[in-house]
Amino acid sequence: MAEGGCFKNLLAGIGCLTVLTVGGIVGWQYRAQLGGLYRSIVERESQASSPGSGADSVPTMGRPSALAFESARSKQEAIARRDGPGYVTLSADEMASLIAVGLGPAGRAALDSIAVTLHDNRLAFQASLNTSLLGAALPGPLAGMLSAREPVRVSGPARVAAVGAVAWKPDSFVVRSFPFPESAVPVVVNKLTGRPDGIVPISVPPTVGDLRIRTSGVTFYRR
Repeated sequence: MAEGGCFKNLLAGIGCLTVLTVGGIVGWQYRAQLGGLYRSIVERESQASSPGSGADSVPTMGRPSALAFESARSKQEAIARRDGPGYVTLSADEMASLIAVGLGPAGRAALDSIAVTLHDNRLAFQASLNTSLLGAALPGPLAGMLSAREPVRVSGPARVAAVGAVAWKPDSFVVRSFPFPESAVPVVVNKLTGRPDGIVPISVPPTVGDLRIRTSGVTFYRR
């Protein structure tokens, strides 16, 4: 009986080891999906604990400021630490401050009254634009119709494009009430940023691997 019990214990041990090994292999192969599941659970908990969160939440508007920029930098420094949090959430004011920095000196000089609105999975930017900056990028019929300064609305999704870099890529550009063709949007964005790729860069710590834009804030997740 003792030998039989030992044999059963040996089989049970082998079985547990096999389960753990298979589980480890499966977990590695599906690590991206499991990471997404973890983020979805974190988001649901965050939404449940936030007053007014849910399907009826409304877009939040923020404006850049030195205080908001320092607050955003503080959160970035936190997630950059080796023992930092798994995620941080930036407010609309904090995101507006980071975007304003990403525009570069030329873009900031051409724009004032900057505001950023958070929508689900999209960032929307509005400001007063010095239209002379656009020059030849203006579609022909608009060139003689615009005043020296006009309201501009720009929107699009954002993603982590590389280590330490988020790319906000506008796909909508409206001056006054005139929408630009989607094919022309990268050209006018480049006029504002001085870049060749049609994006507004947002610097983030190298530890950031993903982001989620919601009306209540923009959450950066550790890679």
